[in-house]
Amino acid sequence: MTEPQPLKSLPTWSLSRAAASSHRILHRRLGEAGFTGYEYRVLAAVVAAAHLSQAEIGRAASLDPRDVTHTVRRLEQRGLLTRTPSSANARIVTVQMSPEGLHAWRRLHAVMLQIQREVFAPLQATEIRTLIELLDRIGGESRA
Repeated sequence: MTEPQPLKSLPTWSLSRAAASSHRILHRRLGEAGFTGYEYRVLAAVVAAAHLSQAEIGRAASLDPRDVTHTVRRLEQRGLLTRTPSSANARIVTVQMSPEGLHAWRRLHAVMLQIQREVFAPLQATEIRTLIELLDRIGGESRA
């Protein structure tokens, strides 16, 4: 019978520890910038597509519809997003970045780049690319 493996020898343990560490750094730095992770994800989805319905934001940002609603509302109250009825379907509201939102996005994007440098400081650029490829394979994503 094989002896149970110590935690440090389990790849899932190492992956969980690395994820927890990066998560702490991410949320601390985003909080210092005045944003949450959900707000970053919503802004990233909107800036990538110019305008989206809230359902499309949810799919693009991998967020529950209720979380999208609350997050969009908070960002709209801060003047970073605007919502307008769709010309194609009156039941659908589209979300766009406001000029203030675009300015905030640029600052937030710079913060996100700093976070990446902090989290991955121990690795070389080639190691980071390899890590991303391996994590994408584990997560079932393919790079086309």
